[in-house]
Amino acid sequence: TLDGGYIITGESDGVGDWDVYLIKTDSIGDTLWTRTYGGDDNDGGLSVVQTSDGGYIIAGWTMSYGAGMEDVYLIKTNSRGDTLWTRTYGDTSFGVMERGYSVWETSDSGYVMTGYSSTGGPGTEDIYLIRTDHQGDTLWTRTYGGPMEDLGFSVQQTTDGGYIVAGFTNNGGQHDFYLIKADSSGNPLWTRTYGTGATEQGYSVQQTSDRGYIIGGLSNAYGTVDVCLVKTDSLGAPN
Repeated sequence: TLDGGYIITGESDGVGDWDVYLIKTDSIGDTLWTRTYGGDDNDGGLSVVQTSDGGYIIAGWTMSYGAGMEDVYLIKTNSRGDTLWTRTYGDTSFGVMERGYSVWETSDSGYVMTGYSSTGGPGTEDIYLIRTDHQGDTLWTRTYGGPMEDLGFSVQQTTDGGYIVAGFTNNGGQHDFYLIKADSSGNPLWTRTYGTGATEQGYSVQQTSDRGYIIGGLSNAYGTVDVCLVKTDSLGAPN
């Protein structure tokens, strides 16, 4: 955070079965304050970043609010963790599930999130991308994926105003790293997969100073689960 401390989100056994949990620490990890958010059912936080106004934006999932069985949950707080507003996103159909795994503040003080949706595309689960304004009101949504399972775990706005999304795609029973480059409206410019025939999953992506990308995740190509790092150029080719 801007003061040299840290902000952490997750889940806690609170008012509901599970609540979103937010922890603020100083620079050596000592707790300054904690907050919980949620309703009477299960809710969880999966990603948090400090925003340009000094507050925080949390993305996760909720079963307490929203229209479906499980919806993407977005919470905006001030610098003390007090709730300013909340939003939910998802399909209204019974049994449909969506989760937000990553949130990023955009250059216009809006937000972009990625996760998954179990509807809206051809696969059983598709990568879900949501773009909002500064109040969390939806500007557009996109889904990406093939005939099987695809999940997005990390999103970042790129220097050209578009977005980069990392996750995994199910390639005939095995998972491969999945990288999607989209324009400023969420339209895909290119997609890339990286794999060895074993299971690989991408959990974090960053644009690098040479305008390429670095993806962190896991691979079991050598019989155990190892940390896996992939470096690409600006078009997603490994280098």
